[in-house]
Amino acid sequence: MGRTVPAAATAIPGQFITGALWNAQVRDFNNFALAAPVFTGYATTSQSIAGSNAMVALNLDTETLDPDGGHSTVTNTSRYTPTVAGLYLVFGSVGWPNTTAGDRRLQIGLNGGGVIGSGASFDPANAVTSGMQTAAFVTCNGSTDYIEVMAAQASGGAINTSAGASIFTASMRVLWISR
Repeated sequence: MGRTVPAAATAIPGQFITGALWNAQVRDFNNFALAAPVFTGYATTSQSIAGSNAMVALNLDTETLDPDGGHSTVTNTSRYTPTVAGLYLVFGSVGWPNTTAGDRRLQIGLNGGGVIGSGASFDPANAVTSGMQTAAFVTCNGSTDYIEVMAAQASGGAINTSAGASIFTASMRVLWISR
């Protein structure tokens, strides 16, 4: 079950600070802020991306941080489903092998579609391993909205993404910002 962001109580002049008022205004919000929703996950296995330039959600089979349980390493491994409604800052990355053929793209996805302004693209001129990163603010309802990192390439043939303990590993980081 999802958490909710505490709402501050209203106090009036001359009102005594009771334990209940203190807890509603100070303690509850501080406890939430000290454990705000956050997620970090990455891929330990390469993923084959077809050369059709169609966006594909990247599978993330490993979690390093997911205290609210918004990600599964078994079902829909590309998705993070926030359990708290609000505005999130999302970072995504992918690594590509050393080939010079075709364009490479990356974007943040919300419910299977791209988030406006989250796209990144490059056309490799040199055959070197390369990585891409992108970021976006995403508003989620705290129950059914899901976030993904999506990649595409247009080399004409399938290319595997980088994976494992590499700086070029496909990954996603999600941070709750506000309600």
